[in-house]
Amino acid sequence: MPFTVEDLARTSLVGILPRSRYRLAAQSDARFQSFAGNTARIAYRQQGATPAFLLFSGPGQNPQAAATAASTWAEANWRPNAIQRRVRPGVVVVHVAPGNQLTPAGPLTGSAVPAAIWTVDSESGRVAVAGTPPGSPAGGELKRAAAALLKGAPVPSLGELDLAERNVMQVRTVGVPRIAGGVLSICLILVALRYGLAGVFGLFALPTAIASGNLAEIGLLVVGVLILAGILLGLGVLLNIGNLAFRVPGFSSPVPRTRNLAWGGYVAAMVGLVVAQGAVPSALNPNNMGAGQTQYLHVMATTSDDGSETYVTAGGDLTVDLSGWPPTEWPGVQFRTSNPSVLSLDTTPTNGKPIAKFTADQAGASRVDATSTDGRYTFQLRVDVGATAP
Repeated sequence: MPFTVEDLARTSLVGILPRSRYRLAAQSDARFQSFAGNTARIAYRQQGATPAFLLFSGPGQNPQAAATAASTWAEANWRPNAIQRRVRPGVVVVHVAPGNQLTPAGPLTGSAVPAAIWTVDSESGRVAVAGTPPGSPAGGELKRAAAALLKGAPVPSLGELDLAERNVMQVRTVGVPRIAGGVLSICLILVALRYGLAGVFGLFALPTAIASGNLAEIGLLVVGVLILAGILLGLGVLLNIGNLAFRVPGFSSPVPRTRNLAWGGYVAAMVGLVVAQGAVPSALNPNNMGAGQTQYLHVMATTSDDGSETYVTAGGDLTVDLSGWPPTEWPGVQFRTSNPSVLSLDTTPTNGKPIAKFTADQAGASRVDATSTDGRYTFQLRVDVGATAP
């Protein structure tokens, strides 16, 4: 079913206005008379570093002239100031007309600020999004609107459009207070440095851990990856990367209580994941010193403890399980102790998994080293032996 430029403008703007923070301007607005005659609808966004125009032009109107005039106005009026030191305006003109009347889509050359013409065939619904000036809305909104109109969907009323515009002011309150935002940003950065890198390494190590069947290591890596995903989500919403602050349910709600609950749930989930990262290995392997065990008489270490330090009570034993390495590396793994008088090697792997057992003979310090046959994999663990538990 063919549609008009007004139909497409209303249908798409109902979604674009609150999500991209555009406002509507009357065709009689004195500020925009230089291009109002070549447009059917005027939407604009003047806050932030990327102020922009979104104009709708219909049959018989000149979208190129509208884009040129709007870019000249934007360049003259949207300029850096003491608060916004950098400003990058943009202009998008959506030309809606039958296919044989459409202007070619694409960036406009010679304009005062970046500008582009997008086209919509009012008969077939074909949308051409060519060029993305600063502040451009998502082209998918236009495609969804055109597809809906072709299927006979009702055109939003002027009241619905007015309601969408009113929600712009409410959605702008999505951001957290400046002080709270600063504190939260610092916390996220610290968490990212502490746990984010572990999550990145966990992504690469997870396939190997799954192949080895080591549940403690798999659980630890999965939790690390979830923490990484949580960090990326928090930073994306807080910094509004990709307009996430206005898209993620809960965080984008116009109701302050809902947003507060969303942030509270986010913080609780992140704290829970951090706690779980320490609890998973100990739950699956209570004797793992690296998991925060309290039993120092019989201690077990795995590949996840590489480069760390553990404690063993004199007279106790330490088991080192390196089955987290690829099975192809298991044969011929060599275990060594740097101080046999403190920590002696009792059993070495014969056939099967690379597992060795050491006995803590007397108080002192030692080190366990292990190397695969080809030298590609190494393991090192510092061991402190004491007369009593610390």
